[in-house]
Amino acid sequence: MTKDFVFEKYHFNDQTGVLTLAYRADNQSFFEEKITFPGAPFSIKNQAVLDKCFRLLHVAAGVSYYKAVLADNLIIETQPLLPKEATFFEKFYLMGLGQFAYQNGLDLRGKIHFPSVAGHFDEKLVLDKGIFVPVGGGKDSCVTMELLKKENPTAISVNTVKPIEDCKRISGLDNITILREISPELLDKSKSFYNGHVPITGILAFVMMAACVLYGKNEIAMSCESSANEGNLKMGGMEINHQWSKSEEFERMFMDLVHDFLPNFRYHSFLRAFREIDIARLFAQNCSAYFEAFTSCNHAFHIDKAKRLDRWCGDCDKCRFVFLILAPFMDKKVLTRVVGHDLLDDERQKQGYRELLGLSGHKPFECVGTVDECREAFTKLCTREEWQNDKLVRELADEF
Repeated sequence: MTKDFVFEKYHFNDQTGVLTLAYRADNQSFFEEKITFPGAPFSIKNQAVLDKCFRLLHVAAGVSYYKAVLADNLIIETQPLLPKEATFFEKFYLMGLGQFAYQNGLDLRGKIHFPSVAGHFDEKLVLDKGIFVPVGGGKDSCVTMELLKKENPTAISVNTVKPIEDCKRISGLDNITILREISPELLDKSKSFYNGHVPITGILAFVMMAACVLYGKNEIAMSCESSANEGNLKMGGMEINHQWSKSEEFERMFMDLVHDFLPNFRYHSFLRAFREIDIARLFAQNCSAYFEAFTSCNHAFHIDKAKRLDRWCGDCDKCRFVFLILAPFMDKKVLTRVVGHDLLDDERQKQGYRELLGLSGHKPFECVGTVDECREAFTKLCTREEWQNDKLVRELADEF
């Protein structure tokens, strides 16, 4: 285990829009991440508040590099954190790395300590009114864009792939693409780094908060559903939730952290009141224009471009779940064409569907709905004649 992990420095060039985030571990590994905000040069309304956003982003993004080395000591060489900020990031790292710790046989409780000093930050910035809708290429953000169109939001993404660009284009909304470049050091296969899930949605929340300050928006309308609040399993009394940084708990913590200096900023999920099955129904009813464009398959977003697919792999937890949740509401021929084949008539998918339905194992470590929602969707599709002869519908109906 590394002794020291250092949050070394950050720098924003308002002429190029490039933010550089630098970290080091025991003077042996040096990480440098770059985030490019388009539209430079920028006219900055409040430099102190923007710097505060970047300082917090520097710490949030550091979770990707901390988890690679798991240092004993966290050292911040930029402006020290306030006690409230240190408390936030200790929980952000612990909960956000819950799945990572579980899958690597680690227990990080009591081992993540951010230094802090007493003080206060008195600057405030009242933002102009405007809405960003983050777009991930899946069904949820398509629903949000369509339901919020009368508010004339701006679609935003951090990095992009074909499904994201296609969904933004179909929406007809103004859009922005921020580029995030992970440090090449982290991707060096010759290094023996720990690997695993990080709270990516939480990191992006800080990126988009900075974007609100740069572009003059005050609201980020996420597309996280109520299902994100449910964990996958428990480890020693601690709930492990793949979607923790999409949860209401994270949302409340994040708003409490930034409210003092961005008093009218709002980060919330427009779809929080809905379950996945409700969103699936809304998508089927309102978003037919997106059917051939969207995807929820993570293989479409692979870091390695050589391994990246344009649409669906048809053989992962996300593909299985989305196929299941949409089946009660979409025409069978259309859904099968969109995903590539009928997953409910594919014997290879049986074990994956047993896990989604709570018949074995635990809820998959993916952004999928609850067991109850999956069971409700399965029960609904069993009443539709077009699905009743599918192999897995017959077999799992008996088991279910």
